[in-house]
Amino acid sequence: MTAGSRVTESEVSRRAFSAAPGSGAVPPLLRATETARSRKQPSLMAADESTAALSAGGKSPPPCTTSHSLDDGRARAADGQAKTRLALILPKHRLWQWHRGLVQRLEDNHDIAVYLDDRASPYGRAIRLWLKLEQLVFPGLALARPVAPDGDWRPVADLEDISGQIVINLAEHPQLNAGAIELRYNDVPDSRALIGGLLSRQPPRLAAYCPSENKLLAASRLALEDKFSIQRGLEESFSRCLSLIVRALSASGSPACVETSAAATSNNATLIDFAPRMIARNVANLLMRPFRRREHWQVALRHGARPFNVVPDDGNRFYADPFLHRVGGHTFLFVEEYSYADRRGIISAAEVIDGRLAAPPLAVLRRPYHLSYPFVFESGGEVWMIPETSGNRSIELYRATEFPWSWERSKVLMDGAVFSDATILFRDGLWWLFVTADWFGDSTQDELSIFYSETLQGEWKPHQDNPVKSDSRFSRPAGRIIDNNGRLFRPAQDCERTYGAGIVWFEITELTPTRFRERQVAHWDGQAELGMDGLHSFDQIGPLQALDFKRAVYRGVARRTVATVTPRPGGAFERAFSGPSRFLEFDQG
Repeated sequence: MTAGSRVTESEVSRRAFSAAPGSGAVPPLLRATETARSRKQPSLMAADESTAALSAGGKSPPPCTTSHSLDDGRARAADGQAKTRLALILPKHRLWQWHRGLVQRLEDNHDIAVYLDDRASPYGRAIRLWLKLEQLVFPGLALARPVAPDGDWRPVADLEDISGQIVINLAEHPQLNAGAIELRYNDVPDSRALIGGLLSRQPPRLAAYCPSENKLLAASRLALEDKFSIQRGLEESFSRCLSLIVRALSASGSPACVETSAAATSNNATLIDFAPRMIARNVANLLMRPFRRREHWQVALRHGARPFNVVPDDGNRFYADPFLHRVGGHTFLFVEEYSYADRRGIISAAEVIDGRLAAPPLAVLRRPYHLSYPFVFESGGEVWMIPETSGNRSIELYRATEFPWSWERSKVLMDGAVFSDATILFRDGLWWLFVTADWFGDSTQDELSIFYSETLQGEWKPHQDNPVKSDSRFSRPAGRIIDNNGRLFRPAQDCERTYGAGIVWFEITELTPTRFRERQVAHWDGQAELGMDGLHSFDQIGPLQALDFKRAVYRGVARRTVATVTPRPGGAFERAFSGPSRFLEFDQG
């Protein structure tokens, strides 16, 4: 999936959330994930590596009250038994629609009592006025809207006996309730730190945390799709807060992998710093929109050590997400072809001869919804494709009826969420599916989930630790997982600076239904390695390599075409192909 389809994907996920609060329903695969979590044994992944940046809690505390999963509550309700009791403490002066959405999402499975704490003061006047202004500019946001308290929400002083209750303290002020679940915004419980980080245009670090036990329950390093809108940043952050609370309620082992050891960036920016930059950027983009495309993706190919040959386009479309496949001695390139006029992607293909296309790509698969990321592979003597179909909230399997020009849909493998960049692998007798899965209207750029099945078209089960990663720097898939003499190398997108800024390579060192481990072996930054604004997909067959990159291009006669791209000599990209075979390889390290 490429930049051209992100808006559509985001709108789909937000519509899905807006329909969900009243129902209290949790998607089937999410229920399966939560059930798996509630049953698992303590993970061998050390939680203290992720909690290093979080403050320590009290002495000899009782354990966090997280043994009751959502599924446990649903089962009790179905059996006619009493629901799990849950006390939710909210900040009276900092109430948002996401707080109300959280109540609605949990109330079907819990007996919820909501309490208000007035000790966290309102946000500053300037911030409140600015957010009102942004709400006028972005009226469709569902979660980042201030709300008034409901009439039946009581003062926190009424919360006395918490025995047998789960306590979620979102009051942004310490409570005496041992074992309570809290949120951390950039490592502190005060949401002003979140706003400060957004003013600094820094990706938020969010966590559900049990301070009395000094235990991290769930964590995420969020991708910001728009770094020049506080309101949109809050919308994405609050959406992730919803999912973190849900995960925390069912957590019994390690949280999603988030590296917090790096030094935290100080949030010293103020509204005075942010507002002029935001206004100037938006005005410049508005003025330049008729003349320039800020993100134009292109695909390039090379054979061996040559420079990359760029696949030409007419400027009215872009090509991205390259995948290579060879049948009967002929090699074909599959790409997303995105038409700016139609605002929708299709899958196109062309034969590759000696590192160049024999003819321009031709459409091979169209659907009423956006298509991208054409993952093509072979199994059982047939050729299959799993294109991204996030606009249809599904993962769909297609079979070639006349390779490569004709395809038919064989089965919907999963549905009910916004799935992006599904990447399949067969290993140790199981099929593995790596994908981003957005249930709550979150960003689609920063979380990795894994599913597995005994057969390609069988029942897909969630990995015990889903999401196995929640970090904008190296979660979203960036192409085929490469098997080099038994070593598995997984490419991931670096989306921290911008969507598809680069590719981070990991070697998978352990992959089972209950464990997943990998180590970073390389980082290809689009600017440093190619002199381009981004790089977010890679594939290889023997010495033939394919990648895509993005850059700003002018329209019409002012457009400057690029025929070849040469990676930086001696850079991280070229070092990975320094062997005589020119096949991707990394040091054992």
